[in-house]
Amino acid sequence: MLYATTSHLAECPDLGPECRSGTPPTPYNHHVDQLMSDVSLDVSYGIAPWLAAELRLVLRIVDVDPTYSEVDGTPKSVPNDIHHHDETLVGPGDPWLVLRAAGAHDKLVTGARFGVSLPIGRTEADPYALGAEGRWHEHLQFGTGTFVPIVGAGVSYAFEPVELSLSALGLFSVYENDEGFRAPSRFFLSTRATFPLGEGVYKPYVSADLTHETEELWGGMEGMEGSTVRTEVLLGAGIAVLFADPWTAELGVRARVAQLTDAASFDYLGLLQVALSTYFDLGPSQAPATEPPEHQGRR
Repeated sequence: MLYATTSHLAECPDLGPECRSGTPPTPYNHHVDQLMSDVSLDVSYGIAPWLAAELRLVLRIVDVDPTYSEVDGTPKSVPNDIHHHDETLVGPGDPWLVLRAAGAHDKLVTGARFGVSLPIGRTEADPYALGAEGRWHEHLQFGTGTFVPIVGAGVSYAFEPVELSLSALGLFSVYENDEGFRAPSRFFLSTRATFPLGEGVYKPYVSADLTHETEELWGGMEGMEGSTVRTEVLLGAGIAVLFADPWTAELGVRARVAQLTDAASFDYLGLLQVALSTYFDLGPSQAPATEPPEHQGRR
């Protein structure tokens, strides 16, 4: 979950066909607040001691609250704005289906993931083309509309009394959907240091993440708002608690501490994550694969 805000000066040609008239509209400010949350269910099924199948289902909830002001800051009423809408959107995101291979030797654990995201989430028509025509449009995409390959790898080692892990995950967007939208490829590099306490009942941790998104393309070109390439650094901390074996609860926060690219972006203080996990046997032959470091404690 995160709360994010952004403001920008709306001017021609972003204000639509009126910009081509003899009296183009006066620029004014758009302010947009968004409360965004993902509720996900991750299921891992052990096929063999070294292999598991994973499914991730996501329900996305986005509340959008736009307001407007003149250049001098005076509040402005903009009924029926074609760009931003006072709305709450709810729907599924693209689910993941992944195979995970893993192995362990003493205190060393390694893992790899190979899979695909499925085009289930809702997609929208080209918002920039519709906006240029002065027509209502939606920028929020709940899915990519394409099959997106997923590749990941991770390693962890227990240096008493600290457990260190490093993981990488990539979602490779390789073609555009039937609306002409090619979603950005996304890459995540994460490291975590965990400090088990109370014989492993409590696991406080600190983390660092580097995230990167490539260009979002419409018909092979970037949108009217310019480049969307983003690279960010986030620092985080949290704790996992084994409160009723095998049930574990986790609470974590991450804050963006650096933005390494110039693309327009929402401002946000950080992300809040709450997780609940457990495991159980379905039969004598279902032995779960060793849990890789990039997904420890989550099912």
